Amino acid sequence: MTVRWGILSAANIAKQQVIPAIAANGGKIQAIASRSQIVRDLVVQYEIEHVYTTYEALLASDIDAVYIALPNSLHFEWVMKALEYGKHVLVEKPIVLEMQQMVAIKEKAEAEHLIVMEAFMYRFHPQIEEAKKMLDAGEIGEIVSMRSQFHFVLDNWENDIRISSNLGGGVLYDIGCYCLNIQQYMLSDKIEDANLSSLTWNDVDVKVAGQIRYKNGVIGTIDCSFCGYFTETFDVIGTKGRLRLPHAFRTDVNNHVGIVEVHKENKIQQYEYQGNAYRLQIAHFEQAIQGKPVSYCLERITEQVQSLEFLHDKL
Repeated sequence: MTVRWGILSAANIAKQQVIPAIAANGGKIQAIASRSQIVRDLVVQYEIEHVYTTYEALLASDIDAVYIALPNSLHFEWVMKALEYGKHVLVEKPIVLEMQQMVAIKEKAEAEHLIVMEAFMYRFHPQIEEAKKMLDAGEIGEIVSMRSQFHFVLDNWENDIRISSNLGGGVLYDIGCYCLNIQQYMLSDKIEDANLSSLTWNDVDVKVAGQIRYKNGVIGTIDCSFCGYFTETFDVIGTKGRLRLPHAFRTDVNNHVGIVEVHKENKIQQYEYQGNAYRLQIAHFEQAIQGKPVSYCLERITEQVQSLEFLHDKL
């Protein structure tokens, strides 16, 4: 079965990563909805049959799945509308900003037997699964603490939607969510408490750092900003060693190569894993549409929303 895709918004992430990934995986990009003139080149390059000026017209068209790359504040509205039109949904992170919204999405998706997935593409790179296996097998002993860092320097401080409070902006929602997501995936535990500090600009958090205490006693540190030199690391300290991912979230900037370092007994072992996280994410989503189990299921996504809301309330 060839999945017929609709693209809702021609945002940079859609143009640069997701649309090429869909095409490379053999999916058919059947429609796109955008008022921007930049879609013209996309229409030619990917032979997109239909261009719509309204999002609802796209959802009413003959597609199987929709990819939503709208500003955060619009995710809930258009995920729900997509489900009402009977479409499977891949939506950029964070899927929603409030737990109440996530509950509504989960109930609707389950009632309609539709797939909804939050686009944390990093989870589908093989380095993540391999690191998880190592931790679960006790490669570095019992986990004592974790630290996830994600920084980059924002270029446009005037018009970027990521620093608009009205559009659900802020560094915690944009990249801090990765820092949280990887900890929850690797640890498989719930948050007991958190203590965060933040720096704001125009009422939006642009630097966030702090500690999370998990119920099993592990301490997690998150550290993210729109102001720092590009950094995307994840470290786990165990009772017998340390595990490190120097390219935890954006392996595409390292030629799609992920690296897992294991430090123990005064030695460093380094393992390399190749894979295009965006393509693997699309492949997994399309397989889920065809009936295979979803690894990042609605239950896990709901836990992420609940935890992210808890952290945001701590700012």
